[in-house]
Formats: sequence, C-alpha cells, structure tokens
Amino acid sequence: MAISLSPLLFLLLLLLLPSITASPPVPPPEESPPVPPPEASPPSPPPETSPPMPSPPPREQQQQLNNIIDALIGTGDFGGWADLLSSVDPSTLPMTATLFIPSDEAIAAAAAATSTLNPLIFPYHIVPQRLAFSDLQRFTTGSRLPTLLPTMSILITNNTPSNFTVDGSSITHPDLYLASSVSVHGVASILDYSLYGSEASPPPSEVVTVQPTLPPPPPPSVGGETWGHRKSDAACLGTEFPIVISVVCAVIAFKIHRIL
Repeated sequence: MAISLSPLLFLLLLLLLPSITASPPVPPPEESPPVPPPEASPPSPPPETSPPMPSPPPREQQQQLNNIIDALIGTGDFGGWADLLSSVDPSTLPMTATLFIPSDEAIAAAAAATSTLNPLIFPYHIVPQRLAFSDLQRFTTGSRLPTLLPTMSILITNNTPSNFTVDGSSITHPDLYLASSVSVHGVASILDYSLYGSEASPPPSEVVTVQPTLPPPPPPSVGGETWGHRKSDAACLGTEFPIVISVVCAVIAFKIHRIL
C-alpha cells in the first residue's frame, strides 16, 4: 500500500510544485507625480530708446526768415532788428504773421533811456496773422491786434492813411516786406505794451483820436478767432506759445546784451 501511494504522491507534488515555486506578482511601479511646467518668466522690458531728435525747421520757413532779414538790411534803417531775427529759430514763429519793426534809431533811443531792452518786446511786435497795410487800414481806430505776448494786444491809435499809428507809433515803412504768409511794416518807435498792451489800462488819451471811419473788414479767422473792432482774444492765441516765447526771449535778451 505504501508502494502504491508513492507514485500518486509524486504526481501530486509535481502538480503543486509550480504554485509553490512561483514568485509573487510584482506590483506595478508607482506613478510619479506629474512635473509642473516651468513658470513663464516675465517678458523683458523693451529696450530704452532715446527720444527722437527734433526735426530741422522746414526749408521754406528758413528761406522766409532770410528774405525778411535781407529786406530789413536792404533799407539801411532796421539792421538792429535784423540781427535779432537772425538768432530766432524759424520753427518757433507762426506760419502766418505780421511784424512791426522799429528802426535802429528807435532802438538806440530806447537803449539809451533804459540801458537795456526788455526781451518781451520781441513777441509783442508779432501779430499771428498776415496783415498788409491795406488790410490794416480797414480796421477802425481803437481796434486791437493780438500778439504773441500772452494777454497783450497792439492798439490801432489812428487809421488815417497819411498818419497810421499803432500804439502811438507811426508806420513809416508800410509793406516793407510782403509775401503770401508774412508782412513786415517799419514803425517809428518801439511799441510799448506797458502803456497800450492791456485793455484794462487805458492808453494816454492825447494819443488816441477816435474818428468816423469805414466799416471794419470782414473778420478773418485764425484757428476759429475772428477779428474786427472788438478786442481779439490775444490770450487764447498767445498761450499756444508760452514755452517757445520763453526760449526766444532768452535768446533775444542775450543778443540784445551783445548789441548794446
């Protein structure tokens, strides 16, 4: 009986042997946590660029200024003001303008009386619109012309053709230079804004002679402004140039000091 069971036991052992010797199942590998994407670096600031260089003044403006200077020198009476204009950057002047230019004799007389000239007189002698002498004659006595000096305006004190005066100064050289956008008139003396420039302070009564005249001209416009017998808004026009006027006046002051 023991002999007969041996083969069966051997067979049973053979059947059980694979299950006993089989290695335990290998657990699946643990999944590693996902790697977060790298943080995006902030965009680098754009490279600093230097401010653009100011463009040179247009050739037409420079040529216009040269023509005015040549005309003043050619008369022989306005060389001092021509020298002042040679220091001005043409781009600081309005596109259209009327210039009232005092003679060398008037500048010398003013310099002798005050020892120096106020640089603010330069923008006060510029009206930001072209007005030929024929245009000026159409304004009535008492009309005001805005200037590049803020809040100050030139007063027409007499509009008779034979003795046309502004701020009490005669126009001795009407239309001294005339172009499509600029007109220049020579005057006998320096225009004084402290006496005539503000409507709040009335000018000397003996100078203004109000008289009947032709009706005022159709009011030309400058940036929406209308001109006529009423006071033009010089402050509105003048405040467009405050920084420019400061720079120009500084240059003119230096130039006047050299001349004197």
